[in-house]
Amino acid sequence: MDAPLPAVRVSRRGEERLRQGHLWVFGDDLREVPPGLPQGQWVTVSSRSGEFLGTATCNLSSRIALRLVSRGAVSPSKAFLGERVGQALRRREEAGLGRLEALRLVYSEGDRLPGLVVDRFGALLSVQILTAGMELLRREVVSVLAEMFSPRPLYERSEGGARRLEGLAERKGVLGGDGLPRETVALDGCRFLVDVETGPKTGFFLDQRENRKIVRDLAGERSVLDGFCSTGAFGIYALAGGATRVLAVDISGDAVAAAAENAARNGFGDRWEGRKGNLFHVLRELSEGGRRFDLVILDPPSFTKSREGKEGAVRGYRDINRLGLSLLAPGGILATSSCTQLVDMAKWYEALRDAAA
Repeated sequence: MDAPLPAVRVSRRGEERLRQGHLWVFGDDLREVPPGLPQGQWVTVSSRSGEFLGTATCNLSSRIALRLVSRGAVSPSKAFLGERVGQALRRREEAGLGRLEALRLVYSEGDRLPGLVVDRFGALLSVQILTAGMELLRREVVSVLAEMFSPRPLYERSEGGARRLEGLAERKGVLGGDGLPRETVALDGCRFLVDVETGPKTGFFLDQRENRKIVRDLAGERSVLDGFCSTGAFGIYALAGGATRVLAVDISGDAVAAAAENAARNGFGDRWEGRKGNLFHVLRELSEGGRRFDLVILDPPSFTKSREGKEGAVRGYRDINRLGLSLLAPGGILATSSCTQLVDMAKWYEALRDAAA
């Protein structure tokens, strides 16, 4: 029989957040915590009056002290993980996504497995373990994924600020399975070489798939600039939609080379031009030189990870979009996005309005 989990009580504000559907409790809202809790310990969560609210992972060294795993009573185990991963897979199958070669199988809090991200690229899996609570189940995570998917290989990309905020060292490398950490996958009729060892994040940006399809539908007979191109997905979707030419720009020479290889892989090499450089500088140079495009795509990385950098990030969005707009031919389209969590939609729209003024 499993030993009972330690019990934590939260403040009225913490209780209200959980009842409203939030999945996090911050350290300021903890009221009773057993002494000596290990980093990432799984705990039961109760209100001030002792009413049970759920099961969570606890990390007192993180600003996010509790991450809710379930509103019921669960135990950290291989069986629990297998059940949750199975539920995540069934949701994707029911949505018609189960047969995709490139797919996010598990998405952290979205699948009630806070800190676990699993992406499938053909026969290989790329995994991130980003929280202390999930780190405690590392062995079980590897075992469940190996048994359910037989990945070739299972590769870890547990890197970046999220682990540092949890007090965890970065980890990267093969966790199991044979094979190379790269795979060519088909997505919406386009083919991409995904390198989970050296590629961005888990190997490929899956989150922009729907926006890429929109760009594909808009790109017919248009000249295109793909800014912050990474491995070239936006530009390749544009060419698949009938774009006449693409200029792809990124500050990383490796990304520019990978994008050109992906363009050639899809038969678009003769309509593809890659350029390494700081996009702010490149756009300014192109604008001053009179170059114009029918479709400008801007997909920048996060401009800040700290609240202190928020205003600078807003200025960055204003400036990069102003430059993008200056490159549009009459009737042209700007397709732009933001992934800076600290810049909310209102602030981002304000930056876009200022850019267009």
